[in-house]
Amino acid sequence: MNILFVCTGNTCRSPMAEALMKYHANGSIQVKSAGLFAAEGSPASHQSIEVLKDNGIEIDHRSQPLTQDLVDWADLILTMTSRHKQAIVAQFPSKMSHVSTLKEHVLENKETFDKLEQLYDKIEQARMDLYELDEGEKAKRLALEKQIGNLVKEAQELEQTVPAMDVSDPYGGPKEVYCQTYEELDELIQKLATKYS
Repeated sequence: MNILFVCTGNTCRSPMAEALMKYHANGSIQVKSAGLFAAEGSPASHQSIEVLKDNGIEIDHRSQPLTQDLVDWADLILTMTSRHKQAIVAQFPSKMSHVSTLKEHVLENKETFDKLEQLYDKIEQARMDLYELDEGEKAKRLALEKQIGNLVKEAQELEQTVPAMDVSDPYGGPKEVYCQTYEELDELIQKLATKYS
């Protein structure tokens, strides 16, 4: 199993996730990390290194941008935010089924996410149907507008039950903020390691 963690600059969250996964999986899983806007060869942020070392976890990291080779290598691509996920799916649509946020993948909300996706698809289809109506089809227009309103309301109510899917970004913050991100990641990565070990 090859897991790729992706964040923005590949200096804070994804290197911490990579180091934590290597630590918790004891070498049973191949792990790498990358950034959507990463420079080549930068070290992990000083605070990330410090927080990991404080918890007995070694890190030897150089940042790298997300490439086609890394995407091809990965069996599973786990992003730190929904925006990262959307950007990867847009750039590499053939890998869509291999990409999710870390929280989405680990937390037990799959049925809710599937239902939300179905609702979003229905809303989009109804909007397209509405757009294609002629001016004279007022009854159909009103029915579709009502249907869209009901679907949007249902989706909004369902969204309220879903926890935020982003891992907080500590970049530029004090060490305490990095500690919070570490704790958030450590809990998620332990669940992930259990799932695949």
